[in-house]
Amino acid sequence: MNEQRRNELEEKLEQIPDDQWKPLSWSEEDQREVLQKLTEARLSTLFGVFGQYFKSIDWQGFTIIVATATAHCVPGEMLWVRIYGGSRTGKTEVLRAIATHPDSTEMENITAASIRGGLDEGHRLLERINGKLVITKDLASMLTAKAEARKEVFGLLRSVKDGKITSDFGTKDGYLCQQVKFDWIIATTPVFAQYKQMEDLLGARYIDLNWRTGNREEITAQAMENNPILNTVIRPAVAKAMCNIIDRAKDKQRLFPIELDDDTKKTIADWADLTALARSPVARDYQHRVKFHPEPEVGTDLARGLQRIAKGLVLLDVADIKSYIARLCQDSIPYDRREAIDKMLKNGTVKSDEAGQYTLDDLRLLGICEKVNSGYYLKPDLAQRIGLLSSWWV
Repeated sequence: MNEQRRNELEEKLEQIPDDQWKPLSWSEEDQREVLQKLTEARLSTLFGVFGQYFKSIDWQGFTIIVATATAHCVPGEMLWVRIYGGSRTGKTEVLRAIATHPDSTEMENITAASIRGGLDEGHRLLERINGKLVITKDLASMLTAKAEARKEVFGLLRSVKDGKITSDFGTKDGYLCQQVKFDWIIATTPVFAQYKQMEDLLGARYIDLNWRTGNREEITAQAMENNPILNTVIRPAVAKAMCNIIDRAKDKQRLFPIELDDDTKKTIADWADLTALARSPVARDYQHRVKFHPEPEVGTDLARGLQRIAKGLVLLDVADIKSYIARLCQDSIPYDRREAIDKMLKNGTVKSDEAGQYTLDDLRLLGICEKVNSGYYLKPDLAQRIGLLSSWWV
């Protein structure tokens, strides 16, 4: 394709509305050159490139993931976001594109030994990922590990999130102290959620995003085509567009560091506090007896993470960021508790057989609701705050 032809196609592209960007009539050569050389780095352009080839995408979830990637250039504490979603629904393709950026690296197999490192000279996991945006496309390998191994890994990750881990090896060589800081986007299937209670007892360290499945038939029909240019054109085009938008965000942050307005900061702080309270674990034994009175999580870690994602959204020129922050709060609260809270907001008083006795009692122990006879209702001082947050939920 000559220079004049390529300029004509780029000019044509600029005239097409962002939501209708579908170069179906282009030849494979045209697609390869125009898509890979397109220098515009807009979120709408990324939507156009991705939406052309991958159907029924959770676009709000997509935007949050991209904002998390761009937030890597925003100073702050470590940001760990975990994505729950069905297999083959598009989330892996988003992460695959992010992983191609030079600031990113991949980590798929996580063991206690790899986290601790070793005293022998050689490459260590935490050294490799230090300062990077770490991408884990599937945490399924953890599902095959024994419960003790999973518990050990979660415990080590708690120390890692605090930025420093010291491992004693019980030998004459002594111990290894490692300092590390990295952002982490983790994808997994909903099956992994059954282990959430166990890891929460070790300390919540993640912000959750529930990737919503679109039209299943449309997704299946598209996959059935086995697109021959998936690896040669489509994925490189998506990766190029993704890298462009991340680089553009880095430039913007470097030239004009993002600051949130006071109203947004206040909202994030309030919603982080409510979310941390509502997701705090209540330890029960196998007979559902409470082991000890729960101490609710303080929302500091959530607030820091949500603030960085909010700045990532601003870097993407997203206008109304509250709906995206509310989505993350919604997805970070366990489903059964969220349903119980919704029923109390709508009906005032909810009986135990309407929302689950243990769920409602957990909320009572956390100080979110009170019990009168056989009914539960939200505490008046929290009802208005929770109602405002839930008004954004979908």
